[in-house]
Amino acid sequence: MPDLSTFLPCPERFKRKGPHELAGPCPACGGRDRFLVWPDRPRGGAYLCRQCGARGDGIQFLRDFCRLSYADACRTLGLASGEGMRGMRGTTGRGRRPARPTGTRAAQTGMAPFVPSAPEIFPPAVLPPDAWREQAGAFLAGLCAVEGSPEAAAGICAARFLRPDTCRALGVGWNGADTFPTRQAWGLPPLEDRRKLLLPRGIVIATRRKAGVVALAIRVPDEDRQDGKRPKYWQVAGSANVPFVAGRAGVPVVLVESALDACLVWQESQASVAAVALMGNCKGLDADTADFIRAAPRLIACPDNDAGGQSAWLRWRDLFPAAACVPSAGGKDLGDMHRAALALEPVPTIAQWLEVALSSPVKKARIAALSHERGADDSQGANEGKTREEGSGARYRG
Repeated sequence: MPDLSTFLPCPERFKRKGPHELAGPCPACGGRDRFLVWPDRPRGGAYLCRQCGARGDGIQFLRDFCRLSYADACRTLGLASGEGMRGMRGTTGRGRRPARPTGTRAAQTGMAPFVPSAPEIFPPAVLPPDAWREQAGAFLAGLCAVEGSPEAAAGICAARFLRPDTCRALGVGWNGADTFPTRQAWGLPPLEDRRKLLLPRGIVIATRRKAGVVALAIRVPDEDRQDGKRPKYWQVAGSANVPFVAGRAGVPVVLVESALDACLVWQESQASVAAVALMGNCKGLDADTADFIRAAPRLIACPDNDAGGQSAWLRWRDLFPAAACVPSAGGKDLGDMHRAALALEPVPTIAQWLEVALSSPVKKARIAALSHERGADDSQGANEGKTREEGSGARYRG
């Protein structure tokens, strides 16, 4: 039975990024590897662009990019017309088809650009099977303790500024070596060419819900990615496609792209702020997470300071109109800003950034002013012989 990978433009430019994932140029906005494809998903596969936010199943792909009707798309994929789930649609929304491209972009892609539109109703999360959740929980529990492993301390505490208590609370750990459990033990269907599951070395980030661990992502060390065969973040097969949440309901929420930045926000706020990592346009929003975000008394968005972050903010703004955009200062993201602050550069700490971001009304200009004020304070403190505590995850005062 065909899937959407059969109809990809320039299929030779798509590279395998995991056991079930392909990445290549987006047929709407171009790029090199921002367009993700999962051919083995139901209804002819699934796709998502991390840049423009285009997403959907195989039926939607044929409708948006191949100009087929719903019935023709179903027939092409060998599906019955009623097999598509009710309420599920691509993010072009309400049956509209994108306008045809013009100029350079049209020449590059030859297809219609994506026109984002916020979905009105988010679907419930599709959780992995019980066996997967049990194995994932056991794997997380057996990871190297940060306190007892110099490698873990270097990879998490020193490099990411997360304290051991933060790691325990939020499900972050260190996998010291590649491991290869069987797919059957994790409740995953067998594959012809692959019987085992890869859990690579690196920082493990567990996404947890009431049902337990529902997703695992592993930040692969840079030295393990030199051959280009492994992505920066390895999504463990079978994981639910849901955002990472750090913190509890009923407190202000900060939207970020990186799960490690979300952990840092929760830590530096002393658990008084929650954070949700949406991975730009990558992670699908489920109904529970959307309700969690919308119920927050204050909502702050901090997309990365790059082109992808700009695209992410456009999507977040449409989904959550109450969000105020307060970017990080002096770096690509909050992690970079925090690193610069610990190096005594004239940028705010995350605690100071949160104070400004949560002020009412938000005055973005204060971020820049705060950077200069902190630089002056640091210089004066140095002249007076003041010292600052050094160490990963320590709190610094400006």
